[in-house]
Amino acid sequence: MGHTNTKRLVQGAMIASIFGVLSLLNTYMGGMIDVLICYVMVVPIVWYGYTYSIKDNIIVCIAAMVVIALMGLPFFVVSSFSSCVAGIFIGEALKHKASKGTIFFGSFIVMFMNNIFIYKIFSGILGMNITEELTEVYEILHPLMLSLSINTVLSIEPIFLIVMSAMETYIILLFCQLALSRFKIEFPGSFHIASMHLNYKWGMILLVIFIISYVTMNIVHINNMLFRYAYTLSFLNFMIEGLAFLCWLLIVLKKPKLMILAFIGILLPYIQYIYGILGVIDILTNLRYNIYHRKGMSS
Repeated sequence: MGHTNTKRLVQGAMIASIFGVLSLLNTYMGGMIDVLICYVMVVPIVWYGYTYSIKDNIIVCIAAMVVIALMGLPFFVVSSFSSCVAGIFIGEALKHKASKGTIFFGSFIVMFMNNIFIYKIFSGILGMNITEELTEVYEILHPLMLSLSINTVLSIEPIFLIVMSAMETYIILLFCQLALSRFKIEFPGSFHIASMHLNYKWGMILLVIFIISYVTMNIVHINNMLFRYAYTLSFLNFMIEGLAFLCWLLIVLKKPKLMILAFIGILLPYIQYIYGILGVIDILTNLRYNIYHRKGMSS
């Protein structure tokens, strides 16, 4: 018993001290690697929470936050707090055999609240201005999206935060799965992009939302913000579904290295429509299932 307690304390102290060293390193580098550190630091917190109790994990996170607050930059302090919360949640979720959807959605909520704090509440202190960032992105991509005005781009700030939070959640969970699977920690399913697939029911709901919002804006000419949000979010889901299908197909064809091209393709404005169409087809026809079984029959 005493050996176990000593081991738990030593491991917790090591995690807190590592975060202190990373915080100091990040400060000396002017905050250049703070985002990467925040993604990676979730992994040891998840491992510690999975191995020991939630009380022990919270104590370690508090100790780590005290050390980080003493020597870290403001942005890193806020992001580190969200990393600790996400790590505690994921560790407990894995311990209690939560579903893949529960783990992703809970982690997404943490990252979304973190981005709201960074860009809305602490924007002045942290020097983060989402409006300026979106304006810079628009100026860079304006030649490729002439049909969009700057006001339209700025009006989708909430969607930008949602998409960014979802991407951060995916990266964190992928890091955790890649690292912690080596420690025999079981995950409820793969978080690889190729494993993402909307079922028929949710696909039909999104398709109805997409069609109604498109007709309302382009045929009835009611340019309401809610319809614009609905259109953008539903189309984004179809694009991601199309990207997931292409990554899955490349794995089936034993060409996984080409997945980098699939990720590059989703950034190109006109190619995005192809991804969206592929996503709709994959959802409505269960294209992956058909290809898999045809390939199995032919072999």
